[in-house]
Amino acid sequence: MPLSNLRRPLFLLLLAYIGAIILLERRGFFRVDPPEELLRFRGLAACGIRGRVVSPAKDDNRGKKFVIAARSLRGRPFRQKVLAYLPKSGADAGLRPGQEVELEGRLRLPRPARNPGEFDEKRFLNARGISWILRADRARIVAAPPAAWRLKAAAESARQSIESFFRRVLPPDEARVFAGLTLGFKGPLRRDWNRAVQDAGAIHLLVPSGAKVAFVMLAAWWLAGRLGPRPRWAAAACVGGFYTLMVGAEAPYTRALWAGAALGLCRLWGRDSGTFQALVLAAWLTLLWDPRELFSAGFQMTYAAVGGLVVAMPAIQRALSGLPRRLRGLAGVCAVSLIVQAMLWPIFANTFGRGSLVGALANLLLVPASGFLMSAGFAAWLAGLVTTAADPWLGAALGQLARGFVAVCRAFADLPGAAADLCPMSGAQIAAYYGSAAGLLILPRWKPALVLAAASLALLGGQAALERLRRPALSVVLLRLPPAYPALASFSDGSRWLIGPGTRIAAVASALRSRGVRRVDRVVLTAPLPRRAWLRLRGKVSFAAVDRVAAPLRLCRGAVCFEFGGADGPRVLRGEAQYSIIPGRLKLGAVEVTTDGRRAEVR
Repeated sequence: MPLSNLRRPLFLLLLAYIGAIILLERRGFFRVDPPEELLRFRGLAACGIRGRVVSPAKDDNRGKKFVIAARSLRGRPFRQKVLAYLPKSGADAGLRPGQEVELEGRLRLPRPARNPGEFDEKRFLNARGISWILRADRARIVAAPPAAWRLKAAAESARQSIESFFRRVLPPDEARVFAGLTLGFKGPLRRDWNRAVQDAGAIHLLVPSGAKVAFVMLAAWWLAGRLGPRPRWAAAACVGGFYTLMVGAEAPYTRALWAGAALGLCRLWGRDSGTFQALVLAAWLTLLWDPRELFSAGFQMTYAAVGGLVVAMPAIQRALSGLPRRLRGLAGVCAVSLIVQAMLWPIFANTFGRGSLVGALANLLLVPASGFLMSAGFAAWLAGLVTTAADPWLGAALGQLARGFVAVCRAFADLPGAAADLCPMSGAQIAAYYGSAAGLLILPRWKPALVLAAASLALLGGQAALERLRRPALSVVLLRLPPAYPALASFSDGSRWLIGPGTRIAAVASALRSRGVRRVDRVVLTAPLPRRAWLRLRGKVSFAAVDRVAAPLRLCRGAVCFEFGGADGPRVLRGEAQYSIIPGRLKLGAVEVTTDGRRAEVR
């Protein structure tokens, strides 16, 4: 890709628009906290809400979930977005986007994370404009979708027909695998299968992905081969658009739809089909429709991956042009897998906390196979619409394919060092990472590559120096994991202690990773640790030494002391006076206390 593309006005305006969105988000412009007068309804049972369904209904561990744009609550105005759950008992039958519905159930606010590394329900839903959760007992359809919503309602009917077919002919887990392969939503897959797919680096095949839209559009283009160029483009765009509506119109799908349609139009008009320009146009359309998409993992992953490919692949294809055709194709697929894996690494670290080290190798086999599996799923569904007589045969064939897909994932996931737990990256680390990655991707342009590498190193060095200057004499993070209340103590010399880990080892390990702690210098046990918890601790936390001490343990810096393992829980003291604010805050979530030896600061 010519670097002059980065100076195009449309791209520069996009960067400015993204910067404005980030600034507005930092200032709370997109916050959806409910008004004070509505807070009295939280926790109440039998709350009657009326509103419009605005999303597909999908399976979840807690039931069928969907989003409604509420209009009234018990007859009062209630202009809020609500995530509603219905039991998995078929009470949601017939729900479609655009319908006016009445729901009755218990209303609550999303819960924030209580410890570092936990799922932050409040932040996750607020990024999607949702401010309430309703555990509904009953749902009643009041009105059919208006004309503007009928196409989306028809797309939802098609999606539910496909999912119903898979549930009819397949066991639950195999049905979820095929729902993920064809529709991008796997639902609550069994734990060992989910981990195998994740560690093999193939989870992108079961979640929203632009490749699914691209496959559907290419299939429509191929099937319309006897038509002229314009009807073929129209058929591909219409089928791809309907599929995008059917699967929820998330950012990865819309990116592929807009970019594919733009490239097709360029070819029809005889103009240069610039992939970079199509990508920029797709980002503009997505962010103009909903600026909050910028903060979703789907948007970040799809544009990071495709952006890396757009920058690097032209030069790679020129370098491979002298190889035989089959070898050139294999090398190209390998390059694509490596680039995508590299571009998504910070997102894996900050969103999922785990990354696959064999993903590039596994995808050489799994990505081509996914197109065949997707075709098999749609073909079987179409056959099931004609007759149910072939259901046993179709179920047996699809079941074998689903289990075979998982078996291949498990074979790669079982390789030594297949995946690794990742610590979140700071903003400076992410900028330095992508600066270095961009320098590698634009090779052999050596001068700009060296400039990017030098800037990345300078950024990392500046961050390290700033952290050293700001490091307090002692920082202690108290986790809300009763009854042990583990703590992470960080000293001014950079050493760290894990004090009283307790028995909830997975939560402790997640908290350490979320704070960027890969290894502690010392584990201090203030109480006996059961053998099973000890083995889990050794498997999840890397440490250099273990101390067993009698409780309570005191750590002091100047006039401020921390006490651990006491009957009343952790305490923070200045002289003989106790910081009484600590127990109250610890009931709500983790507490960080820093001290310079004279006073303590509570966060």
